[in-house]
Amino acid sequence: MKNQFLMILFVFVGSVMYTPATAQSLSVSAIENSVKKDGKYAILVSNARYFEAAVRTGEGLKAKSPEMDFEVVLVGPVVKDLATDESLKSSIKTSEASGIRIVVCEAAMNHFKLKQTDYDATITFTPDGFVYMFGLQESGYKTITL
Repeated sequence: MKNQFLMILFVFVGSVMYTPATAQSLSVSAIENSVKKDGKYAILVSNARYFEAAVRTGEGLKAKSPEMDFEVVLVGPVVKDLATDESLKSSIKTSEASGIRIVVCEAAMNHFKLKQTDYDATITFTPDGFVYMFGLQESGYKTITL
């Protein structure tokens, strides 16, 4: 009898306390609109396709929010591509027109035997792209690596 009473008590309390959990999912546009207009964002890329995608992303964000800080940091093979591949010139011009900062890793430049004069005048340089990204993170930037 005591066990039945406890069982009934647990069922009753459980049913009273139970509230169904409903997950609230945000729409894609709600998530995209949550990007801060005055935010600070950076993308670390190592190949040319990702560089072009990062510039297009920055261009779209900066068109909506010109006050946003957006940087593309280049490490690895894309550092050579940026100096030698003429097809990337349009992405450089787009970044300049949009206010996107392109930062090139000098360690990668040294590996590929490149000099700062091999690059467009709008390019910024850092001794180490990874250390630079850590600095951006410490400065409050939201960063991703592609």
